[in-house]
Amino acid sequence: MSTPPTEPVAPASTAPATRADPGFYKRLITNLNPLRQTTLQAGAMSGLGLAALSLDVAATLNLGNPALFHDRREIWKEMSGTLEGNRSDLWRGYFDNVSPYWSGHASEMLQQYVRFNVNGLFGLLTKLSDDMSGTMQGQFKEVLEYDLSVIGLYTASAPIFKTLITMSAHPVGRAALIAQLGIFLTVLGNLLKQFGDIYLTNESSLNALELRLNELLGAFYQTGDPANGARDLNLPSSITDPDQVNDLWVPASEN
Repeated sequence: MSTPPTEPVAPASTAPATRADPGFYKRLITNLNPLRQTTLQAGAMSGLGLAALSLDVAATLNLGNPALFHDRREIWKEMSGTLEGNRSDLWRGYFDNVSPYWSGHASEMLQQYVRFNVNGLFGLLTKLSDDMSGTMQGQFKEVLEYDLSVIGLYTASAPIFKTLITMSAHPVGRAALIAQLGIFLTVLGNLLKQFGDIYLTNESSLNALELRLNELLGAFYQTGDPANGARDLNLPSSITDPDQVNDLWVPASEN
């Protein structure tokens, strides 16, 4: 008994979409540089130039482009959707086109293969893609928040420093400049601590994902080592043996 004919479906493109960088990071650096010069000038005039320079360099070197993590989030999300779509196609392919028309041992072998072998591997890949997309979203959020915190601090402080610089010739003005710079450096130091916490948290997330990758290696390769070759996930050859086909493939209409 033949299965009902189906219309051919054009394969969907698996290539990730090309995304344009919105230019946030470039604009951030362009706007930040003049503000940094004002801060460093204030540090030099207050006598705290070395401390200001050290924290300034440390804080601004940690700035990142959140678009990179956003792009990776979308790539992994698209990959997850493609995997889930392919898994569903395979699942429905059996239960729509094979199960209603065929019984017998071959149909059972094919069902077990789809249900426990291929479907399980698709599940592992999809879950990892979901987790990777979530991790990239977390890094995108943290990098963006850090960038905004740094630019916000410099933007708010620059006008104050400009005013105090003009007053620094007077002892009271110089004292106010030193006090304001001390507050600025304290906040900058807290931002650096925040960055350190973010870094450690993301390292923990990536370490957990690496352990998940080890599970995938074990599922796809002998002893989990690609050097030992891929696991044999093929169906038993007997399922297509011409001498056994009439015994293994039984039309459902005969039951």
